[in-house]
Amino acid sequence: MKDKESAKKEFLSEAEELLEELTTGLQQLEESLKNNKIRPDLINKLFREFHSLKGISGMLGFDGISNFTHELENMLDHLRLGKMELREKTVDLLFQAIDLLNKMLAAIKENSKEKVDPSSLVRTIGQMMAAGVTAPEAGAFPELNLDEQTILSFTEYEEHRLRENIRNRQHIYSIRLLLNNSTFDRELREINDRLSRHGEIISTLPYFDVAAGPDTMLFRLIYGSEQSPEALLQHLNRADVEISNIGKGRERQIVPPQPGEELKEQETAAEDTLRSISNTVRVDIQKLDDVINVIGELVISKTMISNLSRELMAAGSTSRYGVALSRAAAELEKKLNDLQHRVIETRLVPVGQLYHRLARMVRKISRETGKTVQIEFFGEGTELDKIMIEQISDPLMHVVRNAIDHGIESKEERRRAGKPEQGLIKVSAFQRGNNVVIQVQDDGRGIQVYRVQEHARRRGLIPKDRVLDQTETLEIIFAPGFSSTDKVTELSGRGVGLDVVKRNIAELKGSISVFTEENRGSVFEITLPITLAIIQALIVRIGQVKYAVPLSSVAETVRIFSRDIQTVDRKEVYYLRNRTIPLILVDQFFDLPRNGSRQKAFVIVIQMAEQFFGLVVDELVGQQEIIIKSMGDKLKNVPGIAGATEIGERKPILVLDAESMIEEVTHGKIRGL
Repeated sequence: MKDKESAKKEFLSEAEELLEELTTGLQQLEESLKNNKIRPDLINKLFREFHSLKGISGMLGFDGISNFTHELENMLDHLRLGKMELREKTVDLLFQAIDLLNKMLAAIKENSKEKVDPSSLVRTIGQMMAAGVTAPEAGAFPELNLDEQTILSFTEYEEHRLRENIRNRQHIYSIRLLLNNSTFDRELREINDRLSRHGEIISTLPYFDVAAGPDTMLFRLIYGSEQSPEALLQHLNRADVEISNIGKGRERQIVPPQPGEELKEQETAAEDTLRSISNTVRVDIQKLDDVINVIGELVISKTMISNLSRELMAAGSTSRYGVALSRAAAELEKKLNDLQHRVIETRLVPVGQLYHRLARMVRKISRETGKTVQIEFFGEGTELDKIMIEQISDPLMHVVRNAIDHGIESKEERRRAGKPEQGLIKVSAFQRGNNVVIQVQDDGRGIQVYRVQEHARRRGLIPKDRVLDQTETLEIIFAPGFSSTDKVTELSGRGVGLDVVKRNIAELKGSISVFTEENRGSVFEITLPITLAIIQALIVRIGQVKYAVPLSSVAETVRIFSRDIQTVDRKEVYYLRNRTIPLILVDQFFDLPRNGSRQKAFVIVIQMAEQFFGLVVDELVGQQEIIIKSMGDKLKNVPGIAGATEIGERKPILVLDAESMIEEVTHGKIRGL
């Protein structure tokens, strides 16, 4: 059973990679179709990838995926052999197939008993193939000087590609290669790569020549290109190549000028080896979580040792044991920090993994809404924790879907506004301090503030006589149940809106903000910590109890006195450099008993987008790395509490969730002071 689960995980990982490759290939194929320059290498690549997915799924007994990909493989085979024409609806069907395969993989991952049925799509594939079948042409090539043996050695695909090159009036060349036995595979890959940039390699044929030495291998490439033989020789830059134009009436052999001395063999010839080309290893994320948990326990032990060494030194201990313990604690801290940073790095993956899914979704939704939308991506290499990538995918998709449905106008509306008919969405990712920021920007109509207020009053979310500024109005769109659409569609009006997005992002200790300009567009900005595995926290004291505040949300800390606190609209605020900071007394927020008055305190300034708030605490104890532990299902939704941690004092302390505290105060559920 354990081996079976391990094989399933390996399959899901490999299948996910193949689907990402297929998505990228389909996007490139669609672009080439739009430009009327269809690339046969892309069709062939898609054929091979569907074949690979069919093979691994069949081997592990996932017959549903294996049978479905077999049908897709057949259709790609028809396309690459020219038996059916590539059209826009063919690409649409292939995108639908990718979506369906994703659902089938998700069902396998979740051990779902509900079967994903591809029969409808399979029938469509069959109909398209039946309608597009053309008769194969005869096997002779009267236009070329080709011997019968060479023609017989062509596969059906190679024969088709040769005819297509002749039909497109390409020069057909025979390229003779003389390669060293020990390095021929590497050299052949390099030559293929260079030639593929300027034409199409139709067939690669090994052949025998008595004149060739025992340490050499001969290959003959049948190659189509619009370039001259001289230009091709210049691209290859090799002395062991001969190029002949085999079109009748064009016979001409080009041999590169021979160097004054023989070509020297490379100093380090490649040897036969069973070693893998790749140095990467797939690791289950759960195993990395287990390692992180062990490191967390070590961090606690390290803190205890550090505290003990400080107590000994503070007590005036000058013995060699006290000094040695202090040095050992410092060395342990250094090595442990290095270890945890390296483990965290192994969990980081590029956000570009999300971009493939977003591109597929944008294509689908833009067609459903009748809008023409282009999506551009920036910062694909920006890295986030693997768990964060998976958990942010749905909120990010919701924001992009919202931009298409509510932001981008119809073609007619855009024409009237003097805009291009095609809407534009830009998704950017970049690092800002210890956080990663993901921005979704559209060039649509923007958020119409007056309409948001009208809908909010109609739904009873704000009093009818209350006047809001733009910042307060934009906060309303994240309120539960808010929707600016009265008509229920597949995309909107179902009461599941941006409040779910905000809640999901808050669970990741992140925040979301929005900026808008009417008729110019909107920007949704999601800020996330790079990882939730091990974070930096500020340890504070309120009364006699210690708490932890994640540093990712802390802008600064300020020492204040009771006389520095002012009252505005019956709420306490603090003026910091001409900025009004609303204050939240943490002990009052949690209704904690307090002995005596607070004469001196500290304000922890929290920044959420463009807004600032202050948490008032009694003392700043210090800064420490912590691992947040869950409080369990019964306590996980308590406002103001993110979880618990241990700081080396043999008892847990609570981790404050500043964002949810501010949310409670802002929406009036709890009065700030």
